[in-house]
Amino acid sequence: MAEVPAHKDNPSYKCLLCLSECKIPRQLPCFHTFCTSCLDTYINSEYVIEDNRTYFPCPVCESPCSPNDKEAPVNSWAGSFPLHPNFGSLTCKKTESSGTFCHGCLTDGEESVGSFWCRDCKEVLCKQCRVAHRRSTLLSKHKVIAIEEVTKSDVQLPVTIDETCPHHAGKTIEVYCIDHNALCCVLCLTLSHRSCQNVSSLEDLTKKITPGFVESGLDKVNNESRRIVDEDENKLTALETDYQSMTKDMATMIKKAKDKLDDLQADFETGLEHTYKRNKDILLDRLRTNKMFQTNVQNTNQLMLLMKERGSDCQQFITAEQSKTQILRHARRLQQRTKDKHNTFEIKIKYDETLEKVTNVMTHIGTLDVSSSLSSTSLDALTSIGTIIDTLQSTPFVTPFTKSTSSSDIKGAVGKVAVQSSSGKQRVDVLTGSLSLIKSVHRSVIGGSDSPFLTGGVFIDGEGLHVTEFNNQRILVFDDQYNYVRHYDVDGFPSDITKGFAPNEVLIALLNAPILRCTIQGGVLTTVGSISSPELWGVNTLGDQLLIGKDDSVQFITSNGVQREYFSKSGEFTYVSVSPDGFFSHRDGDVIVSRSRDGTEVFRHMCKGMREPRGITVDQDCNVYVCGKLSGGVHLISPDGSKDTLLLSKMSGFTEPYAIMLHPTRQEVIVTSSQEKVVLEVYKFCGL
Repeated sequence: MAEVPAHKDNPSYKCLLCLSECKIPRQLPCFHTFCTSCLDTYINSEYVIEDNRTYFPCPVCESPCSPNDKEAPVNSWAGSFPLHPNFGSLTCKKTESSGTFCHGCLTDGEESVGSFWCRDCKEVLCKQCRVAHRRSTLLSKHKVIAIEEVTKSDVQLPVTIDETCPHHAGKTIEVYCIDHNALCCVLCLTLSHRSCQNVSSLEDLTKKITPGFVESGLDKVNNESRRIVDEDENKLTALETDYQSMTKDMATMIKKAKDKLDDLQADFETGLEHTYKRNKDILLDRLRTNKMFQTNVQNTNQLMLLMKERGSDCQQFITAEQSKTQILRHARRLQQRTKDKHNTFEIKIKYDETLEKVTNVMTHIGTLDVSSSLSSTSLDALTSIGTIIDTLQSTPFVTPFTKSTSSSDIKGAVGKVAVQSSSGKQRVDVLTGSLSLIKSVHRSVIGGSDSPFLTGGVFIDGEGLHVTEFNNQRILVFDDQYNYVRHYDVDGFPSDITKGFAPNEVLIALLNAPILRCTIQGGVLTTVGSISSPELWGVNTLGDQLLIGKDDSVQFITSNGVQREYFSKSGEFTYVSVSPDGFFSHRDGDVIVSRSRDGTEVFRHMCKGMREPRGITVDQDCNVYVCGKLSGGVHLISPDGSKDTLLLSKMSGFTEPYAIMLHPTRQEVIVTSSQEKVVLEVYKFCGL
């Protein structure tokens, strides 16, 4: 059977999962590409069916990805994503007899033997598809030959790229916003970039491209990632050498101890092997993660070279921007996954003092002393990658404009679209963005006779961030840069704080005591009254009523303390958040429940891996943020509860996150700890 020859100019790309040549490559919305079969296996391993989810996280950057038809069977999702037009040829899919499958049939997941080649489409056709090809008015004039007649020049693949806007269906990318490094269609320009001062059409922009800027940066990233992979491989070899050396040394000692030491030797080797395998698994996981990143960089380098040789200026530019985006996401995920995973393990044996005496009282022959660290080579390379990626993201890809163009100028050229006014600063998409630590507060800064326990907080206009400090019965005050300013003493143990019903009013929840009504003005806290309430932990307001979180329920009470509706739940230390659209959210065991004002459930969502949810809050777009106290991370749930993402798998300076707050105007997340040395951390969202 005939085989379509490979063309030497068609680069070979690798799947980021199997790290082998990409077969039937599928591109996710985040621009990362995988073999169809690898992607299908991964999707099914994500427990999509068991969790009844309509999305899955990208294997590389963990961006939520959904098929166009969310009702389609899960086993068809992988094949529903578009084929990557430039990641090699579909000719890599061979029959058992080294023939080639029909490209059209492969697109639909079918495998039909190809017999023809269309020189215009650059595709293999089976007999049935050949007939359909000939009957099509648009395709009937294409030159179709028998597959035996195909030459290498026939299979040189054309350069194609998807130029449609990922945010607005049917719209083409036409404009670039230099202020935000964003590819835009006309709707993007009018809806999200109307106040931007530096925008340009792609046609004008591609004339000012800085030659080789992105390629040079990616080449540096590739070199640094190679350093990391080489270092990990060397450390893996060293670990293997240590293992073999320790085994040999112990065998020598065992020979001196005669028959009675045989059982003790077995015990030692078991422990040694367990330690070796555990540390080997850590290194293999690091190595795979770093190889995945290196492969991604290599793929991107090849794609950029291909576009440079055969693509138009516009295609080069779009590819470069997409490459920057996906490399940035991957690099940040790489840093999160590997910065705390050591790749240097030094194993030492501490021989028992009585080993050489071989007495009858011996119970063990030695212990393993393992110390691990991240080598300076890997740390330096990882830091360099972060610096290069940040430079690629922040440095313009084009030479400076001699005359800037505002979005209003371009909008005048493309027509007027009626939209509401928007702020000049573009907000980061929190579902795809990442968090970066910008501030840590140590408990020594805020003092206190007992270990500080920060349990809740609220921003007061003009007065800063006010946080309840439970153990020392205080309200802590931080300025707009999260510097500790002062504290107010309260008569009781405060668990939560929220804005009240009147200007400058706050409500403070106390353990086993009435809710305090206070005013804060000019740096002075004044108690003006109290509201009787059942035992509670969290407090919030919805309309003219209070919403309180108890161990067994969430309940409404009036400002006079009259108890109203309640909704049963499980799980203690319950916080309640209220969204701009009037919905409220709370925990029910390890599940997060969102309800409308009348208590009707809007959604019930369980975040994968989250245990013992504590602090909960909602942003201006109604996304729900939750701390997992025992699981150690911060989760984000979309407004409709259809998807979630793990914003932080663990905190930087503590292990158990507790309360969570959001800055009212900046995209910053404040998380407190459960009585640890670092009491508070602040993170900001980074755009992609």
